[in-house]
Amino acid sequence: MNEFELIQKYFKKDPLDPFVVIVNGDDAAVFAPRDNVEAVISVDAVVAGRHVPDLCPPDGFAARLIGRSLSDLAAMGATPRYVLLSLSLPAFEPGWVDHFSSRFHQLCVRFGVDLIGGDTTKGPLSAHLTVIGDVPKGRAIGRDGLKAGDDLWLFGPDLGGARAYLAVLNQGEQNQEIWAERYWRPEPQLDSGVALRGVANAMIDISDGLCQDLQHLLDRATKTTAVNLQSRTLPLCEHLVTRFGLDKALEYALTGGDDYCLLASIPPNSRVPPGGTRIGMVVKRDSHRILLDGKPLPDFWKLGWDHDQ
Repeated sequence: MNEFELIQKYFKKDPLDPFVVIVNGDDAAVFAPRDNVEAVISVDAVVAGRHVPDLCPPDGFAARLIGRSLSDLAAMGATPRYVLLSLSLPAFEPGWVDHFSSRFHQLCVRFGVDLIGGDTTKGPLSAHLTVIGDVPKGRAIGRDGLKAGDDLWLFGPDLGGARAYLAVLNQGEQNQEIWAERYWRPEPQLDSGVALRGVANAMIDISDGLCQDLQHLLDRATKTTAVNLQSRTLPLCEHLVTRFGLDKALEYALTGGDDYCLLASIPPNSRVPPGGTRIGMVVKRDSHRILLDGKPLPDFWKLGWDHDQ
């Protein structure tokens, strides 16, 4: 099967959105922009052996690809509209591609996005997904508004499960099912992102580790600030403490990454949308920019994913 036959069979679908003018299969996609909105665009990569294990299930690969990509739009308060998929396959395996494409299209329907273009090629298993959404003019939530006195809120199910999954991947543990769900099927917090428009001063999604992503908010703050996290309010994934102990569970939750929750800095006394957990407070401080229960983080903690390694 050549590239064009593969696209026609597995990835050519009629669009859900009436604003799509020319759909997947042409040299480029065309869609009509809406009035009084701003476009929000992001691209993300998933490479086998780098971002996921070399041997990965097709439905999990699809769910992880689209979930983590749409999380970037959620972090901006955007509504997703379209995606473009670039897929590299080491060989054409009809069963794998069929399961991948079926799951991918199911999720597109669920999240209300149209696949409007992309590319396929032969090579190591990897995918790049470009996501396109929109937000009302002037309502996008950036990283640069964090202020002393704000409360730090987390929107999403829990923390640490994805990191725990990798820790026990080849050990066949009974607890792995819920951790595998967190790793392979991240849930982008799109509704919370939209609800936080006009509420959050700053926001980011947790992809590389809560502390490392929080550092990005602190770096963009206009004044020197720090965050005091509260361990008792952190929502830890099920079985985490039982399996690893509290100290390691906290380390996985705060540095493990791949949780794809939203981290939002919200002024006190705001009407916070449902589904959030207050996990700390932004304070004025010149040193130790991230504190846990008022103390500096352990020196041996690596704060998150290192893209250079």
